[in-house]
Amino acid sequence: MAFFSNLWDILNSPAGEAIEKIYHSPSKQWVAQFAPPALAQNLDTAAQTPIEADKHYITVTAQKTVLPYDRVLLKTFYGVVHSTIIVHDDDGEARSLTTFAGLDPALTAIDKRSGEKMVQGPRTLLEFAPFRGTAMGTTIALLAVEAEDYAKPLISTLQKMSDLAGVAFFSAGKALAEPLISGVQALSEVAGGSGTQVVYAGNLPLHTGIFLIAGVDAAGFNWAEYSFGSDYTLLHQGAPVQEFAYIVVSIQAADSRPNWRQIPELRDAETVLDGAVKAAGRKIADANSEERAKVENALLAFQWQCLNTPDLCSQDAEHLADIVNRKIQGFIQRASAGLAPAASGRGLTKGPAHGFSLDEIEPFPRTE
Repeated sequence: MAFFSNLWDILNSPAGEAIEKIYHSPSKQWVAQFAPPALAQNLDTAAQTPIEADKHYITVTAQKTVLPYDRVLLKTFYGVVHSTIIVHDDDGEARSLTTFAGLDPALTAIDKRSGEKMVQGPRTLLEFAPFRGTAMGTTIALLAVEAEDYAKPLISTLQKMSDLAGVAFFSAGKALAEPLISGVQALSEVAGGSGTQVVYAGNLPLHTGIFLIAGVDAAGFNWAEYSFGSDYTLLHQGAPVQEFAYIVVSIQAADSRPNWRQIPELRDAETVLDGAVKAAGRKIADANSEERAKVENALLAFQWQCLNTPDLCSQDAEHLADIVNRKIQGFIQRASAGLAPAASGRGLTKGPAHGFSLDEIEPFPRTE
């Protein structure tokens, strides 16, 4: 956890120091502000509501990323977005997810005869991450990397690592967080300080809304002149902004996690539990059988994973553990009710022949 702790310290240091350490770029007074909800009345994500600890899951999305150029004179550029978001749990654990995305999916230079800007639509940076603490630190940056031969393979490698790490589960992304950060630092050295177009480093306010990071001097920025299109395009007096790079980020909160079945620890524990129930068959009703013991052990292991995964809020974890327990007990009761008298040493004659699967469970939204 030393790496996460160090990065957390960086994010809590002055913004200029954090930017220079990660991106090797002098700090500038970029715009990094939440948009007033009145300027995006056509966007549901503009509402600013509090994010509550151990209740809400957070999703952070780069809704619109714009790099105004892919070419300056004879030089062409790759545009990339890097994000590291750290959720600091109340037990002192720092949990991190890192993403890296190229604006040009093919990772090739744009045709030198064209000078069109690079635009990227929605890109998820964090998905249904449980907020179980008191702070959420982040770096979000847009880099323009000169299209040299040595840059392309590095960008491609970082993209593949990011795809493997994912943005949904802390356990899956933890192993690749440090090498991804190290790779971004190396890429920043290749690009030089001028490669950093826009960047934010620091703690995000704990509420939902639209967060704008823009390559324009914050001192001269006036929200009264700006608004957003329905596709999150930044508008200046009604016209799309063309003059500077920007990222429009939405921060959303939900009180349930619809993709909980995909959590690696729960998926693996469910597979074991499912196998134990299928193997037990009718013997699941026999409290003294070895098969029943295996089912009970697998159930306890599944419940333990529910209550200890960092990817569920406490209430949801307890709810999931309870309903799976009731499901298993229901199978046992049905098997017991279907037993016919049997001679000593003879097997059970009736009972459930099919197995158990979490696919049959729909805990969200709660109905109890």
